Amino acid sequence: MIDWRIFPILIAALAVAAAAAADSFVETFDGGSNEGGWSFGTGNEVIETSGGNPGAYLHDPSIDSYAPQPRTAWGTSSVFVGDFRTNRVTGLSIDLITLAVDFSAEGRPLALMLVSDNGTPASSDDDWAGYTLSPDNVPLPDQGWLGYSFVVPSWEPTWPADWHVILFGPDSPPAPDWNTLITAVDQVRFHYGDPEMVFIFQMWNLGLDNPGIHSDLVFADGFETGDTGAWSSVVP
Repeated sequence: MIDWRIFPILIAALAVAAAAAADSFVETFDGGSNEGGWSFGTGNEVIETSGGNPGAYLHDPSIDSYAPQPRTAWGTSSVFVGDFRTNRVTGLSIDLITLAVDFSAEGRPLALMLVSDNGTPASSDDDWAGYTLSPDNVPLPDQGWLGYSFVVPSWEPTWPADWHVILFGPDSPPAPDWNTLITAVDQVRFHYGDPEMVFIFQMWNLGLDNPGIHSDLVFADGFETGDTGAWSSVVP
């Protein structure tokens, strides 16, 4: 029988464990750091020391694109890539600002793309990605910094309902597997608009700040093995 006098102590202990198990990494660009090698893919990027959300941020004043795509660098080992299931990744986030654009940024939901190089980093002919759309559109020039958060259900055994597949080359696998992707993410990429739609080319002046990756180990043991020892040991 449980001694209910220890119940408040047990709840407090579980709260502390939960706080310790939840983990996030956020790149603020302060001091010139850039974990993951974030860029807009142009080579024009510069880390500004002020004007971010707050502090430093990554600024690209000259992006000639139909859809800007802030992303991590290919071939760079970092906390943003790798085996999301083992690392129990639950989400990704980013802050964005549109400083200027030639015509319009309207009507573009931000997409999160998890990209696979299909085991051939030297070739893009077989690359593919899983993507999901935010309910929120990319920032307009008068909106300042906007934050975006995406749930990444790394624990799911099959494709989540709100995730889709996009193939980048003629040799991409015809039926990509969620387990293959989520256990070997090669690049994190955000896309200004649905990546399966076509947009007009225009010049953009953009910034990004606080790209983050989040995990939660609180319920790492779902008792699938039948071992309840970690829980029963705290109860007399």
